[in-house]
Amino acid sequence: MNISYIEKLHVKHVRKFSEINVSFNKGFNFLAGPNGCGKTSILACISHCFHHGNFAYSRFEEESEFWTDLNDNNQFYRVGLGPNSVTAGGYRQSTGRQWNVPTEEKNRESLSVVDANTKLKSFCPLFIGANRSIKYKQISGMSREQTLEQKISTYTSNSTKSLYGDWNSDIKQWLVNRYFMIDKDWAVEEKENWEHLVECLPSIGPFESEFTFVRIGKDLEPVFSIYGNECYLEELSSGFQAVLSIIANVFEWIEGSRVDGDRIVQKASGTVLIDELDLHLHPEWQFTIRDSLEKIFPLIQFIVTTHSPHLLSSARENEVIVMPENGNNYYDLKPSEYMYSGWNTDQILSEIMGVKSLDNKLYGELVATALQKIDENSVQGLKSAIVKLSEVCHPSDSIVTVLKTRLASMVALQND
Repeated sequence: MNISYIEKLHVKHVRKFSEINVSFNKGFNFLAGPNGCGKTSILACISHCFHHGNFAYSRFEEESEFWTDLNDNNQFYRVGLGPNSVTAGGYRQSTGRQWNVPTEEKNRESLSVVDANTKLKSFCPLFIGANRSIKYKQISGMSREQTLEQKISTYTSNSTKSLYGDWNSDIKQWLVNRYFMIDKDWAVEEKENWEHLVECLPSIGPFESEFTFVRIGKDLEPVFSIYGNECYLEELSSGFQAVLSIIANVFEWIEGSRVDGDRIVQKASGTVLIDELDLHLHPEWQFTIRDSLEKIFPLIQFIVTTHSPHLLSSARENEVIVMPENGNNYYDLKPSEYMYSGWNTDQILSEIMGVKSLDNKLYGELVATALQKIDENSVQGLKSAIVKLSEVCHPSDSIVTVLKTRLASMVALQND
């Protein structure tokens, strides 16, 4: 079976990175770490390797170099730019000076960014940014879709724009096109993919939401059902919009960037990069979204950023890439061999996300007051402290239980 995926990213003197190398596995990859460590910048640097039009989103130096190593159906490539290729012109003002090929490696063909546009049309990664809300748009009918060449050019030239919300595909138009296309004799792959999408939707939503597609009527408005109630596409909650946007984008990308006969979703490979996968998702949904995406797209490589401890706890071994707090020095990163399903939320927040303090200050102050009243042997003071503490903490809080036991002991001694 042919599989395509990104193996490694090398970046030097781009954005905040002095030098960073990141290895990826061919399945799920979760980029996690403290705020400002450069998670989204990793995705942006990968996008720069596939089209020079994306350079406007980053800061370069003249000695900047960056490339992506990839496996495209057992053909190995290194795509990007070597040093002295960019003229540093200030923030977002850098331009290509000469397209120097990245450092060559044995058994791997090196291509410049420009070469990638002409020689590597079979590998076209998809970038999905954090802006996944679906705005209302009136559809007037089916629209003519772009050719394969046009679609690949659109994806590669807009990859960084997608990350920063400056370009989004038209999901609603795609849904309308597919709905009225699948009964055509020639739409064999489209029909199989549509049936796969409709079949998988109920397993995506959390809490037995029974998320299903219902119809597209004469008004060309897609209608869905959640918890037994029908609603239009734009009426979906932000969580359902976010997930449906991701899934529909991947379906559209698979069908639009591959030749006929190679567009079945369940057999398609390639790389999808998503910024803040957990955005708008309820914590319970964050636990399940990884497995849902894997079920729908079993051969796709996902490289995603996240701030969610719940999402990380759903990861398997060799799927979490922990980034350091700053990117000013040399780093060589790869997926951790650990699973985090046994870690509690506080442990993930402190050791992976770099959260410095997890203690509730008010809670701590109230506990300190209660302990002081015990030292003062003040029964009334401890009673008052316990009342105030009970107002802010969990009903089964263990410290409150201990304090109540101590209060009972003090009352007993006082009555003796």
